[in-house]
Amino acid sequence: MGSTQLMFNFPNVQRKFISPQADVAIDSFFPEEEADKLAQIESYNKHLFRPNTYLHKWWARRSGVTFRYILKQLSTKSELRHFYTPGGLEGLTILDPMMGGATTLHEAIRLGANVIGYDVDPIPVLQARASLTEINLQEKQAAFDLFLEKLEQKLSPYFETLCPDCSEKSDMQFLLYGLRRQTNKDEAIFLDSFTLRAETNGDRKTILDFYPSLNVTRENRTWPLMDKDEVKNRGITVKNLELLDVPFADRYVPLVMVGKCKHHGQFFKAPDVRDLQNIAAAASQASRLTFPGNNGFKVPQGPKSSDLIARGVTNFFELFSHRQLLYLSEAKRSIDEAAPEHRLWLALLVSTSLEFNSMLCGYKGGDQRRPGAIRHVFSHHAYSFPCTALENNPVFKAKTSGTLCNLFEKRILKAGIWAQAPVERRWSGGRWDKVVIDGELDVGQECGTLN
Repeated sequence: MGSTQLMFNFPNVQRKFISPQADVAIDSFFPEEEADKLAQIESYNKHLFRPNTYLHKWWARRSGVTFRYILKQLSTKSELRHFYTPGGLEGLTILDPMMGGATTLHEAIRLGANVIGYDVDPIPVLQARASLTEINLQEKQAAFDLFLEKLEQKLSPYFETLCPDCSEKSDMQFLLYGLRRQTNKDEAIFLDSFTLRAETNGDRKTILDFYPSLNVTRENRTWPLMDKDEVKNRGITVKNLELLDVPFADRYVPLVMVGKCKHHGQFFKAPDVRDLQNIAAAASQASRLTFPGNNGFKVPQGPKSSDLIARGVTNFFELFSHRQLLYLSEAKRSIDEAAPEHRLWLALLVSTSLEFNSMLCGYKGGDQRRPGAIRHVFSHHAYSFPCTALENNPVFKAKTSGTLCNLFEKRILKAGIWAQAPVERRWSGGRWDKVVIDGELDVGQECGTLN
């Protein structure tokens, strides 16, 4: 199997490669309690504590706080080993031969070290290259605006709907689907819950608001609706009920659309004739697309991917709706047209958006803490197979879960700002305060690759 490497040095500083002393502080001392306390609070919100490392999903990303404490003890000067003191590794080169999420690289370059990363998987290397390479944020904003404009021109017509209150043209935010499954008698549409939204004030929207008879008719076919409670009460065993002869995405039936009107705000409605025509138009257009077959997109056998194969999914493209396939196609085209220095981070932005844009995404309608939130693909660190699938609108302008606008702000802009002035937390006066580490940068200059 091939491998990938990269090498970064700290910008604008002349350094030489030196070796640390034979005896280093960490061999005799490590502030375990202090490090553990900080690492615990970071573990709950890693993307807030280290935003510049979270451009893309990576499973085994370790605590940045812990690695900072470890690397600090390698400093040859005792006064630089304090956690909140800037720098301490100037002149050293830190090598991580199995870099994974690149925690070591990010923490070491902040302390002034040159860094070398190596991994058999290209994804973490690409992410580290994108997040550690400094590009002016205004240039990134301009590149993203142009990228989004191109996508909107091609995709927005497929996501256009009408407000049920005033018939004003509005943008779809997301569409909820139910899963067709075989029952003892015929087919039924399964949902995780009949609750569509439960507010903290007690207000609720349910599937009964749109399908009071709990039956759904599309063209000449009618299905009964069942939620998990109904399935349990009837003693239905869902194992082996998948319609394996039907393409995975086509097993889902559109049920409830959520959009936003400039006059009436967010609305819920059953898809009307126009909405179903948009879906059909996207299907027709997507049928003309050509995607790679076995070139890396065939689902391999494995502990997790076997769950896909058991459900009849043999190619990863089968996990996307027709509109999502159009999104992938147009995004690829627009990335190819972007300036070379912007292609990598744009590609990773689209890639990470797929965590919120496939038919494996679920819906947290009944979650009063976060009503209406998306249950992303890897919310349980494995493939989830929701009965209520959520098709997101990636070009929706509001900064909601999984949209490109939201991901760009959080994964690119906020991360870039943080990289120029990294922030740590410190317990003081019974609360956690933010501390800017003056002089540190979480960016560098790539100076070559190893052969």
